[in-house]
Amino acid sequence: MCSQTVETDTASVYLLPSPTVGDAPDSLELTLTNESEADLTFNPYSWSVWKKSASGWSEIEQESSGGGKLTVAPGDSETWTAKTVVGYINESATLNSGAYSAAINVPNPDGDDWITCLAVFGIR
Repeated sequence: MCSQTVETDTASVYLLPSPTVGDAPDSLELTLTNESEADLTFNPYSWSVWKKSASGWSEIEQESSGGGKLTVAPGDSETWTAKTVVGYINESATLNSGAYSAAINVPNPDGDDWITCLAVFGIR
């Protein structure tokens, strides 16, 4: 797993929210950065998003899924807004104020398996 708490100077892949707390879903960006020496090819529509409540984390219901292929070359990054990411999962879902996490699976550049990149962010 890669997360925003990783040391970006040494991590080969990471997902960062910017800013970590935004005023609206379309003002908050999630950027996946590939600092490895390998291409990362994955489905850019295969996100999972959770919302934190008093009882814990609950996943936003997936009502749609897309197929596709995106390659992030070494040294490059790809950016999505939080609104776009949620739209890939459920077009009728809205992000109200609160804490959220978003995750996407990408190939592990240091092995033959896959890793989950996770970012935690908030909406005011």
